[in-house]
Amino acid sequence: MKQIKPGLVLVLGMLLLYPLQRWIDGAAASDTRTEEMLYLSSGKTIRKMSLGLEGLAADIYWIRTLQYFGRKLIDSGKPLNAGSTADIDMPLLAPLLNIVVTLDPNHLPAYRFGAIFLPERDMLAAIALLEKGIRENPNEWRLYQDIAYIYWQLGNAARLEDRPAFYATAADWYDRGGQIEGARWWMRDLAGLMRIKGGSREAARAIYTGYLTSDEKTISAQAVGRLKQLRSLDELDVINSVLAKWKEANGACPSDLRAIAPALRSVNIKLDETSVPVDPDGFPYLFDAVNCKAKLEMRSSVPR
Repeated sequence: MKQIKPGLVLVLGMLLLYPLQRWIDGAAASDTRTEEMLYLSSGKTIRKMSLGLEGLAADIYWIRTLQYFGRKLIDSGKPLNAGSTADIDMPLLAPLLNIVVTLDPNHLPAYRFGAIFLPERDMLAAIALLEKGIRENPNEWRLYQDIAYIYWQLGNAARLEDRPAFYATAADWYDRGGQIEGARWWMRDLAGLMRIKGGSREAARAIYTGYLTSDEKTISAQAVGRLKQLRSLDELDVINSVLAKWKEANGACPSDLRAIAPALRSVNIKLDETSVPVDPDGFPYLFDAVNCKAKLEMRSSVPR
């Protein structure tokens, strides 16, 4: 009798999944408005209906999610790439993905698909989906990469004064993911880069100084470049501050950077033989007379 029970459970489960499949198929055959109403359901309810066959139910819903997305895409005539589908109405994409991961919390393709195509239409839903994925799969470093990238892009699109907070959040996610065994080294590099962008230069400098002694040449070389970038940012802050004070005192910008050489020497900014400040690669900083600011020369290899 004990040997029969597993088989009975499997058959019974398959029989119960059949009406579920027919229910989903019925949604696909109806008009658009009815279809989108029928697709919506609770993942928890479907999980109960599956009687232990949640993985199979999740696969069914995953297929339907891809069909839904593909049908919307084909109808729009747009190419398949992130950023080109933002104006395609897909109100059920987030609910469908949530059903999949409720049925199978370890369904990584669903989380990563959402990371690509949800942010352009529902940023909060994308973040919530990935947060759920990380809770359920704390050792999957690529999910940390995905959510960190979303916050990075939010920072790029935000107002100047709001960017540091987004970059700091991105840095935290990159840093957490970078600590996971098997994570790529560049996760830690991106954590440092986000701190540079977010204004936390001392934290970034500490990170990259630690990488200088790495046995991996790629990591140590990257650290050298990032430390040059940090030094350049500090120098540009000083140079541009001196330029601003000159303009305030004289009512106009100087004709070139040589005019402020004495002030720069006093704060240990390196100058070339012509008294022009140079970057960590030895290239003279360019002078933007229109904006009264210095900037990196295009030939310099110092990261921007």
